[in-house]
Amino acid sequence: MLCSNNRFSLPGSPSTCTLDTAVVPVPSFLLFVAVGLVSSLACEVKLESPDYRRSPPTRWLHITYALLVVAALGMSVLEIARLGAAQQGLGLLPVMPLALCLVLFLLWHERHARTRVISFVFLLYWITLVVMEAIKSARLQLLEGLNPAKDTKYPSSDWLLDNLVMLGLFVIFMFIEIAVLAQARRRAIRDSNQTLVGVRPSSIAKV
Repeated sequence: MLCSNNRFSLPGSPSTCTLDTAVVPVPSFLLFVAVGLVSSLACEVKLESPDYRRSPPTRWLHITYALLVVAALGMSVLEIARLGAAQQGLGLLPVMPLALCLVLFLLWHERHARTRVISFVFLLYWITLVVMEAIKSARLQLLEGLNPAKDTKYPSSDWLLDNLVMLGLFVIFMFIEIAVLAQARRRAIRDSNQTLVGVRPSSIAKV
């Protein structure tokens, strides 16, 4: 059973059960599919392609990014543990910690050089998570007003706070990936200009 009868029935939709079963987990499932497709295509597409071109990450930003993903992983596990303790059912939320572990693995794998395609996949993942978490946080804010559940093992205020923290982290991750892609774009333009400067003298000499 994905959700128990202990969950308060919110007016309107989506319900908290729907959020934890069919809304919030969706980006994580899409991440697995996207990474699988990228991995299979990487074997067929030349690594010299612009999308697979690697660029060295900013070290302090990469480390901070990874540590914040660990924090998000901890918050996700905390929410699952507290929902379990309150016997409210977990829905499909456990897929999110698995997806965050995949993100950590890919960040470690690309610790020396980031690929543009993975950055783009991550950016889409964080954007969709921000949207889903924003919807959930809005519904949990309504839940807090209607059913504070202060005498339970997971008060509504704590549930809302946990998700607001995750929402804030996902927003940070989104902007980090935007910065990574912008940095890669600037580096590609610079390298292209340097290549043109190096080619022109040789072309003139041939003439």
